[in-house]
Amino acid sequence: MKFLKVLLVSMIFCQIIYSQNENKYAGFIKIQDTLMIKYRVEFDESDGVVSGFSISDFGGKHETKSKISGFYDEEKKELSFNEVEIIYTKSPVSLDDFDFCNVHLEPSKFKLGSDKLMGDFKGKFSDGVECVNGELAMNSVEKIAKRVSKFSKKVQNSRKIEDSIKDKLKNLKILDTLNLNVLKKDEVTSVFTKSKLMKFYIYDGGKIDNDEVTVLQDGKIILLNYKISEKKKLLEVPVTNKKTTITIIANSVGDIGTNTTVIEVVDGNNTIKTLTNLNKDEKTKIDILKH
Repeated sequence: MKFLKVLLVSMIFCQIIYSQNENKYAGFIKIQDTLMIKYRVEFDESDGVVSGFSISDFGGKHETKSKISGFYDEEKKELSFNEVEIIYTKSPVSLDDFDFCNVHLEPSKFKLGSDKLMGDFKGKFSDGVECVNGELAMNSVEKIAKRVSKFSKKVQNSRKIEDSIKDKLKNLKILDTLNLNVLKKDEVTSVFTKSKLMKFYIYDGGKIDNDEVTVLQDGKIILLNYKISEKKKLLEVPVTNKKTTITIIANSVGDIGTNTTVIEVVDGNNTIKTLTNLNKDEKTKIDILKH
C-alpha cells in the first residue's frame, strides 16, 4: 500500500508535467554555487510583453507561487522578467509583513521555443533593496516529458506491479494544470487576496474512490463528512478579517491510496488548483490573508 501511495502521487505529477507545452520550464535557482532551489516558470508573450507565473521550491516546505511580468526583445533575443506579486506560499508568514525576496531575471539570451532558459537574477524586496542573487538553470518541460514517457512505460511493463494497480493508474484523469499545489499533513498554505469573497470548488479530479472530507472556517464546520464526486461543490467564504483559516480534514482515504480531493481556490483574480494528499483523520490548512 505504501508503494501504491508513492506511485499514485508520482503518476499524477508526471501526467501534469506531460501535458505542458512551450514557454514552460522547470529547473533550479542556483545561489552562490552551493544552494539549489527547485524553480518553475510558465509565461505568455505578446508584442514583447511577458506575463505568467513562477513557482519556487515546488513540492517543498516553502513552495511559493508568484505572478511574473517582463519583456522579450525579439531582435536581441533577450528575456527579462520580475516576480511582482505573491499568489500563495507555504513559508511562515507574518501578518504585519508580507514582503518577500523576489526574483528579477536580468536580460538574458533566450529564443522563444528553445529548450533551455538560463540567466542571472537579482533578488529584491518590494522597496528595491537587494537580497540574495544567483542564476537560473532550467529545461523545457518537453525534455522532461520524454523522461516521463519512459517512466510510464516502465510502470506498465513491470512484473512487480499488479495489473489492478496499473489499470487504476491508467484510468486516472489527467489534471490539466501546471498550477498544482499539493496539500500535505499539518501544512499551512497562505493565500494572498484583495477580494471580499473567496470561492472553494471541491471535487474529485480522477477516479471516483469514495474520498470524504470535512471543512472548517475559523474552527466552525461549514461542510461535514462530504463524499467527493465529479460534481463541483461550491463553498463561498466571506473575507472580513485580516486572516481567515480554512481547515480540511480527511474523513476517509477512499479505495486508491491517500485522500486526493481537488480544491480550487478562486478570488476573482487568481485560481489556485490544489490536491490533498492526506491519510484518514489528517488535516491541512489554508490561511486566507487579506491585504
